[in-house]
Amino acid sequence: MSDGSAGITDYGHPLRFFYSRQKGRNFDDPGGLDHMPPHYRSLDHSPTDGMGLGGKGTRKNKEDKYCGVCGDRALGYNFDAISCESCKAFFRRNAPKGLEYFKCPYEEKCKMDVSNRRFCKRCRLRKCFEIGMRKEYILTDEEKMRKRQRIEENRQRTSTGGKQIPECSSSSKLRDMAPGTPGGGCSKLSPQHPQSMDVSSSAANRLRPLEPDEEAAINEIVSAYHQSLETCVESEVSRSRPSMTELVNIAEIAVRRVIDMSKKIKSFKALSQSDQISLLKGGSIEILIIRSVITFDSEKMQFLDPYDHEKDAMTTDQLRDGQGSGLFEDTMRFVKTLAVDLQADETVLILLLTIALYSPDRPQVVDKSYVAQEQERYALLLQYYLASRYPPHITRWMYPKLLMKLVDIRNLNEKHSEVLLKINAEGIQPLMKEVLDLNPDKNKQAKYENDHNSKMEQGSEDSPAPTTPSATPTPTPTDTPTPASDQPECMSIC
Repeated sequence: MSDGSAGITDYGHPLRFFYSRQKGRNFDDPGGLDHMPPHYRSLDHSPTDGMGLGGKGTRKNKEDKYCGVCGDRALGYNFDAISCESCKAFFRRNAPKGLEYFKCPYEEKCKMDVSNRRFCKRCRLRKCFEIGMRKEYILTDEEKMRKRQRIEENRQRTSTGGKQIPECSSSSKLRDMAPGTPGGGCSKLSPQHPQSMDVSSSAANRLRPLEPDEEAAINEIVSAYHQSLETCVESEVSRSRPSMTELVNIAEIAVRRVIDMSKKIKSFKALSQSDQISLLKGGSIEILIIRSVITFDSEKMQFLDPYDHEKDAMTTDQLRDGQGSGLFEDTMRFVKTLAVDLQADETVLILLLTIALYSPDRPQVVDKSYVAQEQERYALLLQYYLASRYPPHITRWMYPKLLMKLVDIRNLNEKHSEVLLKINAEGIQPLMKEVLDLNPDKNKQAKYENDHNSKMEQGSEDSPAPTTPSATPTPTPTDTPTPASDQPECMSIC
């Protein structure tokens, strides 16, 4: 793969966010404060009005102002309309993207108030435009630099008593040294040089086309995903009020399609069969959750693959009944973050799915270096794909957010695993038992060994351990682990 690093931010290892297991924003923000989501930034802008102080340090008595978007307390005009600081910051970040960048899952009828203003970006941005906020008032990076430069020059002029300052200020020198700016001399931007600002603005929004080998690698996994949808399995499991056991069996078709997709990826087929099985078994829950984001229909609030019948759709209400409210809410929060908040398209989600598949820390993986190499390759492909679709400032914000979702999904994996350990595995389909490691004989034997060991330890504390053969019960044939009859099925499709 060609380097293709032009226009791409250097994050070091592309998965450093993932392996550091950070749950909050502990990394440097490459995209700048203005492009971060509301909950990742503080209000750094001084109020625009109504902050005069009285003689005793109290606020002047002025008529209260309220935000035209959400009704919160407002301090004054922002972008030509009265708005609160939160909506001011929201408008600055999102207005340049335009309404078409966002989607509303609720037919664009969202009510805007302080408590729910964060839930729908499209309706909130539309309300901003309706009250008269103007995106042309938002300063570009170049205009901000010019403004800071003028402030610095005025400060120096004031401090020197009006003496002429040198033509080249320190801020302009720093600008000339920045990557991507021509060196030699001190080219000051001013209103008399509009072409300079136009060129810089164009460069700031320039997309990075994919190299042929990058595009081919992405097309390979996207094509593999689409071909896997042709895999059909007739299921007679009830979908009216499914139990957790029935939900596991319903997921069998998705597991078969994931396996079928992986078989069509050359780098995955290059692995040994044991490593293929280890990656699929270790990442099955995470992959299924990411895959559910692709199949989620926010209008109908249901999950359905495009080739399946409408009767096979799984609604959110059915999932809530089967999973329980706690696990369901955690899962849906993850789904909505990717599908609605980040607006991740199908290609982004397939790349995330592939990155999760190539996790070298799965149990019993032998060729960890090769798996890690492939994971890093697909992480870079995700970055390159974003750079080909979005301007640099959006890519710098979106890329680390997507990688951090891999940390969130690890936490979801643990919660799902805890629930699966409590269900009765007798009614689970053979393939799902093997993939999810739900072999009842294995679990029964493990429980027997744990109980037996605890009894032996307790007996050794109270009295000497018995030496008669009858003291150690012999496992019955039903308790002894037998070769998993399900494993040949899993191995045969890998």
